[in-house]
Amino acid sequence: MRQRLSSNSPAWSKGFQPPPPLAAQDWHLTPLHPDLSEVDYQAWKSCRERLVRELDWNGWPGPEFSLEENRLDLAEHYREFEDREAYAYSVLSGEDCVGCLYIEPWSSGAQLAFWFRDDWLPRETEVIEAVLKWLEGWPFDEVLLPLRPWNARKLAAVQALGLRPCAGPEGHVSHTQRRRPGGT
Repeated sequence: MRQRLSSNSPAWSKGFQPPPPLAAQDWHLTPLHPDLSEVDYQAWKSCRERLVRELDWNGWPGPEFSLEENRLDLAEHYREFEDREAYAYSVLSGEDCVGCLYIEPWSSGAQLAFWFRDDWLPRETEVIEAVLKWLEGWPFDEVLLPLRPWNARKLAAVQALGLRPCAGPEGHVSHTQRRRPGGT
């Protein structure tokens, strides 16, 4: 799906304990787990065509992607979480999945990818701002947000948050809020 670069952050070591998941007034994060397969499946199915266009994750999610395939996908995300290879979280409002976010290794820290259901797009900036603040408690020198250059909505959102352009994965326009040590 996404390109990862190795990072020397302790967040990617077996003994690391991630901070408690973020909780806001009417939404919260929880590690993406196979038990969430049905609500996750319904959430991304509701906006699949937009996600395929915006994310360009090698055609994911495909039109024939089944609930069982989704459960297996979430099991792999959870295995990566347990092994500290990557951290995937479901964004829940009550019991409903309204989106997901993915924290993955990148150079001096991490990259953050995310998606939201159509009805949560007006709150996308609010949630990402809170998530970036929460990630300040993680041992990352930098958190990168790689976006596709044609995704004007997400680009406007990260610019509204005051994130600065930076180098990132090929084929993306990336932004960060943090300075590299000794950087500007």
